[in-house]
Amino acid sequence: MSDTNLVLNELKKSNVFLTGGAGVGKSYIVNEVINHYKINLEKGVVALGSTGISAVNIGGFTIHSFFIFGISNNFDELQIHDKKNKSRISELKNILQSTDLIIIDEISMVSADIMDMISYRLDSLRFRGKLLLVGDFFQLPPIQKTNQKKATLFSNRLYAFESDSWRDFNLSVIELKEMKRTKDREFTHILNKIRVGVCDREVIDYMLRLTQNQIKDKNPTYLFGRNFEVNNMNRMKLESINKIEYLFVASIQKHKKVQQKKIDSWKRSLPIDEELRIKEGVPILFTVNKWGQYANGERGIVRVIEEDYIVIEKDEEYIKVRRHDFELIDIKVNSNGKVEDKVLATLSQFPIKLAYAITIHKSQGMSIDNLVCNADYIFAPSQFYVSISRAINPKNLRLEFHRGDILNYLYRIINVDKRVKEYYFGLK
Repeated sequence: MSDTNLVLNELKKSNVFLTGGAGVGKSYIVNEVINHYKINLEKGVVALGSTGISAVNIGGFTIHSFFIFGISNNFDELQIHDKKNKSRISELKNILQSTDLIIIDEISMVSADIMDMISYRLDSLRFRGKLLLVGDFFQLPPIQKTNQKKATLFSNRLYAFESDSWRDFNLSVIELKEMKRTKDREFTHILNKIRVGVCDREVIDYMLRLTQNQIKDKNPTYLFGRNFEVNNMNRMKLESINKIEYLFVASIQKHKKVQQKKIDSWKRSLPIDEELRIKEGVPILFTVNKWGQYANGERGIVRVIEEDYIVIEKDEEYIKVRRHDFELIDIKVNSNGKVEDKVLATLSQFPIKLAYAITIHKSQGMSIDNLVCNADYIFAPSQFYVSISRAINPKNLRLEFHRGDILNYLYRIINVDKRVKEYYFGLK
């Protein structure tokens, strides 16, 4: 039985938590499940992401926007917020009662408080469908503001699995273990160790070897922890090419009345540059999937630039790339009681970014060849694992480090919260 069919069968009888390390095919299964529910079953399915990027990757909404949380991060804030949004909550109730499946992607970045708020919404608005929670708690944790960090220290709750509602969801756990992104067994073995926070002599020796790797491609993609280094490198590299610079500004068409604040927030989550600056000969990364042509994270070289298309060389073939339409979607219940999507706005832009540098956060979902991982600014548990697990081939991966003693630094950045270890140990 395929992994997709296994998930679909479990969803017939229970809620599901789909987990596994980077590159095991979680995103592929999510898209297959969405298509099956919409096309084969003709059932209502809602796809949600914990961040704007994850929401765009699965063609859905952010958790906060769908559940009408606003800027609320706990129940006290939510109660105040709800008093001002009674009509919208009533509309959400109609949507939930016509929805058969809710998918929440990148569940590791959902806090315990937000998980309980989701449960409250589902219970109070009488949702009777199934939940598919997707993600890996060994990867990026919830992002916390200063006041949230203080609350977490007091309550000792951070992760979604620590919420009161996690056990109530009675989740059937499916853990994928077969690595699909890379075929290198030794690299897969090392990644599995780093994922769970193991930093032994074998891992250290392998990392030291990666610092010596010589990548043949003269313009590999650099992954940085901060936007500062990304913006500097992309600007400097582009300026160094003695060719005409082209500027493509994204076009936006509004189909319905929508607040500019919502448009601006949506634009920031899209995997494109609103103002794309490129030259002939520059390396690029594709930022979306177009089956049969290119994949998210795949590299190419710009060869021809025209107003309506860009010719990109990829794997010794030439592809004519046109603008991609990103749609800002809203959900409504039609007269037949079925959930349907309504397009509020469309943004059109070429689905590419300069391949010189990208942040670890923006590399979400990408599989990248010819990669340099800069480990100078790793600020979150598991961020290092997320960065090097983007690599397809370890022979085309180099680890870069400039901050003091690399051994002590590796011990510091290869770590996992003990609560995550205990949770996964309990699944066995």
